Amino acid sequence: MLSGPEKAYCAALLALKQKNYGAAVEHFESAAHHYRGNREFGILLETTRLLVAVKEQLARPMNHERLDIEEVFPNG
Repeated sequence: MLSGPEKAYCAALLALKQKNYGAAVEHFESAAHHYRGNREFGILLETTRLLVAVKEQLARPMNHERLDIEEVFPNG
């Protein structure tokens, strides 16, 4: 039988598989106290947090009044 933190870890991995990154972070954080010294767990938690932060940043509209587009042609 799995303990609460182990269930949360499994739920986080399932959420990652389903690309539900916000839920994965929540599950990882609820299991963090149990896996404090586990490097693999720490890497998964921090990279998932980073992924959520990047996705949130990319989802924000650009606050530029003007968008400069530079065309680049190789060899010419």
